[in-house]
Amino acid sequence: MSKIISFVTLGLFFVAILSGFVILFAYHPSKAFESVQKIEFLIPFGLFFRRMHYFSSEALTFFVLFHVATELSKKKIKKRVDSFSWNYAVIGFILIIILMFSGFVLKGDLSGNAAAQVAFTLIKDNSISKPFLPLFQDNMVFYYKFYIWHILFLPLFLAYAIYKHIKFFHIKALYFSIAMGISIMLMMIFTMPKDIPLTVNVKKLDGPWFFQGVANLLLKSFSPLFIYFVLFIPIFLLVLYYYTKQKSIVKILLLIWFLIYSYISVFNL
Repeated sequence: MSKIISFVTLGLFFVAILSGFVILFAYHPSKAFESVQKIEFLIPFGLFFRRMHYFSSEALTFFVLFHVATELSKKKIKKRVDSFSWNYAVIGFILIIILMFSGFVLKGDLSGNAAAQVAFTLIKDNSISKPFLPLFQDNMVFYYKFYIWHILFLPLFLAYAIYKHIKFFHIKALYFSIAMGISIMLMMIFTMPKDIPLTVNVKKLDGPWFFQGVANLLLKSFSPLFIYFVLFIPIFLLVLYYYTKQKSIVKILLLIWFLIYSYISVFNL
């Protein structure tokens, strides 16, 4: 079962990459919102490929979480999984979350803009991360550096992390078809969040579901350093899980963190 989940997860990654590659040529960071609307309403099959990209990425994230939960449910880690493979898996998980976030920002709408501003606040209000702000913020074209990270560096880094984790980088047609089917099924059942023009006034903006807890902590005036600590906990525990003999304790701590973060995300403390 775990092997099937892994292959389908890899298939979803390929679906997300291919569908993103199609809409790449119609997107321009200097006219982000207009580009997205053009893709959705003017370009033939643009909406189909945009929805495919969105739902395959969402499914990828959930399947990765499912894969992590499946691995943690096992009593022992497989002997073939060495420390490097495990650590690359953790890195890959982080990269997927960042990829999802940058994709949300690139919508170029009011919610994407707000999410970017939250990220900038987290980075610049901390002396440790502040030097890295120029890697993400561009004074000329607001979305340019998010765009470069999203279409180039993050996919390459993630592909490398996946390769180092599973020791190969190809997918059978069967699992690619399953991944495609899952994406199409989600497209038929669910709708994407609506794009909100920058000129519209709204009382509340919702960010990416996995980033909502961070936004809520910022709204409650928690320091960026504390938020970094909150985000670092699951990463530390996942790395620790491989090396410690007290795996049940690590599992409990991960579950407690997950429940607390979910509560913060939904109920805003």
